[in-house]
Parts: sequence; C-alpha cells; structure tokens
Amino acid sequence: MTELRGPQDLPGGGEGPAARELAGDVCVVRAMYGALDQGDDGNLAGWADPGIGWVDPLSAVLPFDGLRRGWPSVLRSAFRRDPSGKGPRVSPETFLEFGDGVLVVGRFLWAGRKADEPFVHECFVRGGKVALIREYRAL
Repeated sequence: MTELRGPQDLPGGGEGPAARELAGDVCVVRAMYGALDQGDDGNLAGWADPGIGWVDPLSAVLPFDGLRRGWPSVLRSAFRRDPSGKGPRVSPETFLEFGDGVLVVGRFLWAGRKADEPFVHECFVRGGKVALIREYRAL
C-alpha cells in the first residue's frame, strides 16, 4: 500500500474531494488517525488544516465555548497530550461516514492503566484536510 503523506496523494492530485464525496473524506480522516496511531506527528500536517478546531459539546453552551483552534490545542484537548507532547496511543477502530462528516470510534490506550478510554469523534473535512473535530464523551 502506498503511504499517503497529504491530500496531494489522493486521487485527483491534491484538489481534495468535493464535499459530497465522503469516500475521499474517509480516506483523509483514516490517514490522519493512522498517523496519530503510529506516532507520526510529522505526517499530521498533511492531513489537518492549520486552523483545525476541536469542540467539546458538553461545554459548548455558547457558539464559542468549548472550541479550541490549532494543532497544539487540538492535540491537548482531543488527543489527551500533555504540554511535552506525550499522551495515550490513539487506536481508531471504526470509521463511519454520515451526512457531511465522518465518525471515528476508538480508544485511547494509556500506558500503565488497566482500562482504556473510549472516544467518539465527529470529523469534518474541508479542502482535503480535517478542519474540525467534535468530541462526544461517555457520561
């Protein structure tokens, strides 16, 4: 399998998929989570919009509450990284396309912990890159 390093490697040569072409969106989201799973932080920029956002619906009372922008904030919030960049391994298990987004269901695998932490992320792709991640937490 050819390694995908960014949207330019998708069919269409970097134009990115049209908004309605969810198969392209799933490829982009899978590639980004694959880079996270493999610890390939250098490849993340190829799959994430520089202004990527993360929304935690539990704290999103107002339109701007619970919103974080940029990779450092998204890595800390959505992917549980500490300021030094260390955190759990991201293990995506299911990718489900729906509407104009892609649901990612998986687990954070913490070293030294008995229980893994499940996650559900709703990802939105714009221009061939992940532009927004909305998280749904278990209650």
